[in-house]
Amino acid sequence: MDRVYDVIVVGGGIAGVSAAVAASRLGAGVLLIEKGMSFGGVLTGSLVNPMMTFHSHRRRVIGGIGQEIVERLVRERGSHGHLEDPIGFVKSITPFDPEKMKSVLIELLREARVDYLFNSLVGRVWVEKGFLQRVETVNANELHTFIGRAFIDATGEGNLSIKAGARYVNGDGNRANCQPMTLVMRIGGINRDEIISFIGENESDFVLGEKRDFSYLAVAGFFSLMPLLRNYRVNFRRDRLLFFEIPFHPGEVFMNTTRYAGFGGSAVELTAAQSDGNIDVWKFMDFLKSEVPGFANASLIQTGCSIGVRETTHVTGEYMMKVDDLLGQKEFVDKIAIGSYPVDLHVPESGELKTMKIPFPGEYSVPLRALFPLGLENVVLAGRALSAEHLAFSALRTSPLASATGMAAGICAALSKGSHYRVREVPIKTIQKEIARMGGIL
Repeated sequence: MDRVYDVIVVGGGIAGVSAAVAASRLGAGVLLIEKGMSFGGVLTGSLVNPMMTFHSHRRRVIGGIGQEIVERLVRERGSHGHLEDPIGFVKSITPFDPEKMKSVLIELLREARVDYLFNSLVGRVWVEKGFLQRVETVNANELHTFIGRAFIDATGEGNLSIKAGARYVNGDGNRANCQPMTLVMRIGGINRDEIISFIGENESDFVLGEKRDFSYLAVAGFFSLMPLLRNYRVNFRRDRLLFFEIPFHPGEVFMNTTRYAGFGGSAVELTAAQSDGNIDVWKFMDFLKSEVPGFANASLIQTGCSIGVRETTHVTGEYMMKVDDLLGQKEFVDKIAIGSYPVDLHVPESGELKTMKIPFPGEYSVPLRALFPLGLENVVLAGRALSAEHLAFSALRTSPLASATGMAAGICAALSKGSHYRVREVPIKTIQKEIARMGGIL
């Protein structure tokens, strides 16, 4: 017999977890379906670290469940909390321990009494007159079907909505232009004193913020050494080293430097990128140990379980966010979250990073309409699955904002019961009131 839920969330990244908890706290019966074996998405599975950014240049703009997660991590010695960005790229960064993140998210879901399943990929879906009615999950040994009254698509790529018939676009219309993928490395045995000394003697070789006390080590630079990387025959190009210390793990950093072009929605291209990355890490370690001050005794501890995918498909929503909405700081009456990450475009082939800063104070709003996929009456998008064009997406894809849009999606889905699960009919004022009550910032 099929199990029935008020809200079914597909995708257990920070957006999906925030959505599930928010919906359950409003009294909905919630099921969270995750294809992997942990929650956190790229934060835990791909080692994407730190979270950026909870703050604009004027204030904290992300609150609610996302902020609650950070506070829990701090209590568990899994994070230092929000720190001023030493690189100066954003106002604040929030480094964390991925293993602590995994446990914190499970505890949060259990406390909220959310049912959840790991190792469960949504295969078939049933849609009638624009209503997604049930989904079938598959794993190596089982098939299960679940009936939902409302659904939240927190898959990152919008896969649930696309399977249900939603329109979408690949990247900017040409999937070859999707932002490149990154295999993050966890490296131990670094000599932070030697790195700091080199930075002090070669400041022009680094991107540096105003604060330079190095109480927390975040590095973007070594530009002058990067041409030597070609001598090590790696399959990627990069103009800088980018790495961040891991909280409460002295001598360890997360290295976010590799770049692999390809369309992450293609099994063939994803396999090629992951394979190149797994081979390249050892050549890259040789480069670090031989050429980069502070890494002579470094060792590779691990790589992400899966390569980090920045961009694939964009669902066409009732409103599709544009880069001009961010740069022009367009104010939406139906706003449900505020972001502050700049436009951040990684060039697939060259390894360059192109950015566009948001005018002071660096804030922009996200409308509820960007969470509604066209043609589906009872589905809400969350996190990276929100509807946005290629350039706008490069700013909207980050985890703090994903937690905020996830919380809003959960609230909307839970409240849609009174609108016969037509999510668009939930009054925006009611949603905004609940966002504020849960600690969200508008």
